Amino acid sequence: MAIKSSTFGRVELSGADAVRFVQHMNEDKPNPLALATLARGREIIEKTNKGEAFKLKRNA
Repeated sequence: MAIKSSTFGRVELSGADAVRFVQHMNEDKPNPLALATLARGREIIEKTNKGEAFKLKRNA
């Protein structure tokens, strides 16, 4: 795998890894759990910006 990174730099993909990454971003379906988490996070941001209280739910 061709990945170049450092503490203060970026990550670079090249060759087949770069092609697969672009394909993944364009074709693969999003994770439904990630989408649900994103929606909950956006609700919290809206409430925080309005100065409203919110509760975090704890998963068992």
